[in-house]
Amino acid sequence: MHEYIPENNLVVMFLLIAITLGLYYFWWLARISRVFGDDPVMNIILSVFTLGIWSIYLNLKYMQKSEMINGRDMKWFMVLFLPISPIIIQHNVNEKFFPGR
Repeated sequence: MHEYIPENNLVVMFLLIAITLGLYYFWWLARISRVFGDDPVMNIILSVFTLGIWSIYLNLKYMQKSEMINGRDMKWFMVLFLPISPIIIQHNVNEKFFPGR
């Protein structure tokens, strides 16, 4: 069975995260956790109970994995882009699974 890979328009995704004051981030995190083979419920629970520290770790981990699936290494300065890491991760997922769109 082929697993559903979410494709998001990056501008719409950014606006949804901003308009919902970050609540859409948890929905996106659950969807992207399944892409990388993690448990989405546990990731959301840990993100809430650690007050976002687990989210920082996940964003770094998924940024690195998303670069690797496209055949690139994550450079050290990518840590500076942590505030927009969901956009970078989704861009890399879109680039891998939906080329040419």
